[in-house]
Amino acid sequence: MPLKKLGILILLLTTLNRVRAQGVPAATGAQDSVTAYASPFTDQLRRTVVFLRVGFTKEGRDWEIVGTGFFVMYPDERLGKDGSFMYLVTNRHMAVPGSEEGHSYPVKYSYVRLNARRLTGGRESFEIPLTSEPSLWVIPEDPSVDLAIIPVNMSRVDAEFQTIPVSVIATRDVVQTQQIVAGDQVLFAGYFYQFPGKKRIEPIVREGILAMLPEEPIGTTLQKPGNVYLADIHAFHGNSGSPIFVNTGGLRAGQVGASRFLLLGVVSGYYPESETDFSIPAARILSGEVHDNSGVTVIVPGDEIKALLDIPALKRAREVGIENFLKKK
Repeated sequence: MPLKKLGILILLLTTLNRVRAQGVPAATGAQDSVTAYASPFTDQLRRTVVFLRVGFTKEGRDWEIVGTGFFVMYPDERLGKDGSFMYLVTNRHMAVPGSEEGHSYPVKYSYVRLNARRLTGGRESFEIPLTSEPSLWVIPEDPSVDLAIIPVNMSRVDAEFQTIPVSVIATRDVVQTQQIVAGDQVLFAGYFYQFPGKKRIEPIVREGILAMLPEEPIGTTLQKPGNVYLADIHAFHGNSGSPIFVNTGGLRAGQVGASRFLLLGVVSGYYPESETDFSIPAARILSGEVHDNSGVTVIVPGDEIKALLDIPALKRAREVGIENFLKKK
């Protein structure tokens, strides 16, 4: 993505966010994890989640999709104590409707919904408009990766949320060193289509196990062979873009450790269960057809999140942001 577009987007979001904000900061130092808080992990997990609503036009008809997103914090000490850059993370098929069908349908609107930190004008939750230009999202060059991120400025939004530090992303190296394997406990929180919450957003928490870490490419939700993880955990419409964590506690390398959760990746879709061949997982059903859910969920690996955050365009954008910050000091 060109630097000019990134700068315009950050300025746009800063202008749109009109009330003072204090996002819940992530812990720092040796306990740099959402698990460093005293509250139960599942409570923290629910606070990392925001809801997305995207409207678009397909074949002359208006459609709306709903899904999940979360904020990742990329710290930089040059911005001062606890200084960081923040990004909203979700799936490509949420940012670019139709990408799971090989299309890019025109987006009419896009909103992110958060819980208010305190009652303002009687509101317990509110929506912030995002860009309606899919080109402003940062998307992997690999067409198989169902991932999208966008830089955001939440400094003026009085919202209740908890960021996920980049240090708790389970990259491939972390997966190996932490001996993360099939059978490990996984959890995610996301949009519950049947009851998202009328006054406040109400994410649902699902639990399961890591089912497979394939060593070769398999079909992704974007109908391309790619690298994904599979989990025995029930995901459905609205869970797209949910953060999924893996518990690295228990017996590892001959030692028993306390529970510690790392960001394994992003929920992308699920494999249908049918007597006919459904080798490609479903991201969501735009056709109106419904297939039985096998309970096998497709996960975009955390490695893909870290790689996207470290592309040259975003690195340059962070350097520009730091330069501007230092000039104002």
